Amino acid sequence: MALNSAITTNRLGSNKYNYQYNINWSAILPKSENISQKYLVKFSFMCLAQIPLTTEIYQVLIDFGGANMYEQTNSKSTYLGFVYPYVTQGASTTGTNTAYGYYIASASDNMPVCIEYPNNSIITVNLVNLAGGAAFSKDYILTLEFTQI
Repeated sequence: MALNSAITTNRLGSNKYNYQYNINWSAILPKSENISQKYLVKFSFMCLAQIPLTTEIYQVLIDFGGANMYEQTNSKSTYLGFVYPYVTQGASTTGTNTAYGYYIASASDNMPVCIEYPNNSIITVNLVNLAGGAAFSKDYILTLEFTQI
């Protein structure tokens, strides 16, 4: 499932760092007869951006429609993983202490999380600057991969 902050018509909100998306879960995850069915979730992220030369790393938090989500410690969480800057080789600076590059994460950069089947159609994606700096304000594509376990 891909969420494109620039063109997705099912998004709600005005802040790119805190969008909500309306998801038809039955089209993405077949409803199992086993009510305790769980899924592993991996994600990838891509965003073309001017990147501050002082590194900014963002944490991706997601509420899967009220479903319980578990990370490595087996405790409930909204933590999905990290997005980090990648400045392309030979990228020129803009004269304002920024360079052209990407904010990225591949499916293998973060540990998968475990979720239960979502119990409502609204999910919330939060992008939080770990250094407490500027809020995320760029368009992105967040791809979620679900594997039934």
